[in-house]
Amino acid sequence: MESVRLKIREQYNEMSKAEKKLSDFVLSDTKNCLGMTAVDIAGKSGVSSASVIRYVQKLGFDGLEGFKLALAATDAQNDKEDMVDPIISKEDDLDTLCRKMDVLVDAAFQDFFYQLNKDALKKAINKIKKARRIYLVGIGSSSLPAYDLFHKLKRADLNANFYQDINMMVEFFNYIDKRDVVIAFSYSGQSQEVLYACGIAEKQGASIIAVTRRRDSPLQDIADICLHVPDNEKVMRIGAFTSLHTSIMMADLLYMGVIQENLEHYEVELIKTRKMVAGLKIKK
Repeated sequence: MESVRLKIREQYNEMSKAEKKLSDFVLSDTKNCLGMTAVDIAGKSGVSSASVIRYVQKLGFDGLEGFKLALAATDAQNDKEDMVDPIISKEDDLDTLCRKMDVLVDAAFQDFFYQLNKDALKKAINKIKKARRIYLVGIGSSSLPAYDLFHKLKRADLNANFYQDINMMVEFFNYIDKRDVVIAFSYSGQSQEVLYACGIAEKQGASIIAVTRRRDSPLQDIADICLHVPDNEKVMRIGAFTSLHTSIMMADLLYMGVIQENLEHYEVELIKTRKMVAGLKIKK
């Protein structure tokens, strides 16, 4: 059964004002909601009872009782209080900011593992293992998980490549072929620089692995394998929060899957690299 919470969070940004009020109430007070009638929920949310019925139908349920049963099933796995769109406001004190971030990240990771396609992840790991060269692509906040994965793979002595300058990256794609893999990070799936680089790689015959949100996009159309992160953050936002955390989580899963088979060898190499930089650390 699909998580009702995940469905609400993914659709939240496109909801009407009344639907957002209902979503806020349902996710912040789920237990009480389960025992309420449409009239009760409407009163608590500040909307009409007709809006409640339209709301559950829009989410794919025939009526309120079916919605509450599905909500109870998914809620049983998590008793922690939840909230929708926990963005900062001028009135927030530091405790409130910390609580909002705690809820935000916790919900993002729950959604991440709920919707994770392990078969696609396994295929991506196998592709990377067999690759001659691995290219990491991403711009803006999406360059952070790309660079982090590049560093981890490079430290394990894999032939990984990352360049902040997309122009330079595309120049080097002249030498790419079917033996190589491109891992493209783009939450929106619409970043022109990433799409252009992937278009060149596709023409050269390289495999393309996309880490992007679970929504139709040009990047998904061009990728051979799509690794989805939850679509619960606006593309227009004050900062990349959940998208950054979940993209890094996906990068870490790729890394661990790649090195797992020869872990003893990689452990030796990782210890060597650690010793090499030991002289750069201040000793107490």
